[in-house]
Amino acid sequence: MKINRYISLGIIFIVIAILLFFTDIFSPFIGALTHLFLMGSSKGKDILFFLILGIFLIFSQMFEYNPKFSDNKYIKKIISFKIGFLFKLKNNTYLKISLILIIVTSILGLILELVMRYRMGISPFTIFVAMEPTATTTSIIHSHIYKSVIGGVINSILSGISLRIPLGINTGDSLYLYVPDFANIIIIILPLLFLTLLASLKNRQAPNRLILIFASAIGLIGIFDGGLFSVPCAGGIYGILLIYFDETGFDYYTAKIFKNKPMLKKTKKKMEIIKQYKILSWKTFQRLIPHIFLISIILLGFYVSIIGSNTEHCEIQIINTTNPFNDLNINEAIILNNNNAKNAENKILNNINNSSTLSSINDLNDLNNSLIESLNNYSVISIQKQNFRIIVYISPEYNEMELLNSLIVSLKGKCEAYSMSWDFFSYLKTNNTNLTNSTGFENT
Repeated sequence: MKINRYISLGIIFIVIAILLFFTDIFSPFIGALTHLFLMGSSKGKDILFFLILGIFLIFSQMFEYNPKFSDNKYIKKIISFKIGFLFKLKNNTYLKISLILIIVTSILGLILELVMRYRMGISPFTIFVAMEPTATTTSIIHSHIYKSVIGGVINSILSGISLRIPLGINTGDSLYLYVPDFANIIIIILPLLFLTLLASLKNRQAPNRLILIFASAIGLIGIFDGGLFSVPCAGGIYGILLIYFDETGFDYYTAKIFKNKPMLKKTKKKMEIIKQYKILSWKTFQRLIPHIFLISIILLGFYVSIIGSNTEHCEIQIINTTNPFNDLNINEAIILNNNNAKNAENKILNNINNSSTLSSINDLNDLNNSLIESLNNYSVISIQKQNFRIIVYISPEYNEMELLNSLIVSLKGKCEAYSMSWDFFSYLKTNNTNLTNSTGFENT
């Protein structure tokens, strides 16, 4: 690949990002492609992906690959006086720094998720939904803690240049009210990570450089939109580990596949040395580290999903942080007469202390009609009232994702936030109750 193609391709990707920002013409086609590695791709992630990819492709040529570009007097000033000193170490040193930053930042995101839940008195194994102004979800499996910070920064930047976030893009700023202040450190970490990843691209063969650029782009997105267990973050770390521990092997086999004779000649001798290592040697184990990491993250993600599942019932905590639910004149619990929920009802009743009058929702004239009506279409088992929250137990007959999205519609304008226990096994059931018709929610 000729040098000037990197910059040309980078410009094309940036143009695609701009077109995606202002129009929806390409969104269906682009979304179908990026969905594979951005984990439920959205328009916002698509824009960021092509923008970051384009910037990396262009700036990867700054220092050594394109003499004409680096001879530019303005680029020379930047390299010589401002940030040049950051790029004097070896490329793998920057890659190691990048790995540490990504992994530590991702783990910190999980810790902040736990801190937020501890402050709010909700279980770690829940999906938290901030409702206003736009519903935004977060959990330890798919975290948006940092997204709320970055979303606010992007909003401020666009407002400063008289632009608005396009409809359909959720910046996550609804969560910012609940997120620990320490999450703001992401504003410092992301630019630093961009520079270390950029510096790690120098003195590399084309296949390694391109994989690193791709891994860097999805990794940066994954840190703030999904967290450690998300496909983009785990995939980004995997790609970086692959180059860090098996750069020669990757170049060699890529050259072999594409019949690149010059590259094959450069890497053949190194590969012959690598092949001579014993199976149980440290050098051989190093080459397996990327694959071990990826398998471990996948298994750990499944493990957390399974141990955190509540299969007996779905617990919803409807939260108002400023106005208590004083108009809900109930003491402890209201049990609905629902045949499908009978077994779960008995289990919950055993755990409720000081239970009082049991009645049907339709017989309670003192309840907030708007809020209760929003729950009427669900198989509700019981309701408990606290000052600033209502705890609702729902039968485990629904698909988790459908119930989550349906409640977003049902509770819109009726609360500030809610949390919901998850059930991994609900995705495996074939007889889940369909919520589409009963709530007006359409699964998209």
